[in-house]
Amino acid sequence: MTAMDVANVVYAGSARSLRALLVVALVGVAGVGLGSVARAQLLVDVMVTAAISAQFDSSVSLPHGSMRAVGDGVGALVARLPDASAWTEWEAYVLSGVTVGLAPGVVHEISTAYAVAGYFETERSERAVAGPAGPETHTRIVFVGDDGSSRLLYVIRADREVVWLTAKAR
Repeated sequence: MTAMDVANVVYAGSARSLRALLVVALVGVAGVGLGSVARAQLLVDVMVTAAISAQFDSSVSLPHGSMRAVGDGVGALVARLPDASAWTEWEAYVLSGVTVGLAPGVVHEISTAYAVAGYFETERSERAVAGPAGPETHTRIVFVGDDGSSRLLYVIRADREVVWLTAKAR
């Protein structure tokens, strides 16, 4: 998957706030010491977690801000997914470049946020797919709430990009 797969993606947030976040990250990384990669990773995880809030359910925290994707490319991604018509209110988020390494942590944070909000994982599947720009790994996780409502987290991992989509059942 390439950036072209998410054509017309517009990242919400401004370059100014992104620069400020980068400065804070660099200062924090410098403060934890050169030999402490684990602490630097923790700092980045905390910063990503701090940037999380919900769009479709205020009790569930999902990554947004400079990572949220909008535009025609999101519709194209959703159209590639199996049983996409069973879900609604799609939201897409993108990590690219060196931040791709944060994807497992982000998925864990989202799963934890769902659990805190009363949605528990009931189904998880993973499969390898031949994407438009090479091999991709698709992970599908379904969460069910106390009230019986369902939420979907769909993660597409490629070489240098990760896209995750969220939706709720129709």
